[in-house]
Amino acid sequence: MKPLKEVDIFVFSCYNLSMLDKILGSETAMKIMFHLIHYGEIYPSAVAKDYKISLSAVQKQFARFEEAGILVSKLVGKTRVYLFNRKSPTVRPFIDLIKVYYDGLSLDDKEKIFSTRRRPRRPGKPVIRKGNVLED
Repeated sequence: MKPLKEVDIFVFSCYNLSMLDKILGSETAMKIMFHLIHYGEIYPSAVAKDYKISLSAVQKQFARFEEAGILVSKLVGKTRVYLFNRKSPTVRPFIDLIKVYYDGLSLDDKEKIFSTRRRPRRPGKPVIRKGNVLED
């Protein structure tokens, strides 16, 4: 078997993301799931801003996930924040499925997608960990 070239890996990655897109029903749903895996909890305007997509489309997808029981929401001030419904027995395997695709993203892709910090960090703490070397 011949080794995979960089182009082959890119095509494989796109194919897998396309598969996840089809499983979830839309690209917006896939993007929301990646944000939830990465940040733990998220609000619709952050997803819309990060991906430069319509806030109403994002809000509708969050409502679908909440209606299906995959997500729950809470109010933090005036902001509705969404997180996975840990009480549902079907959500854990669902999260594991999404993590397979999330873990398949390259570090560069993750840096591009999740470049905005959602929480403060202590001064001097490295932003990204690459291999065994910490970089700012």
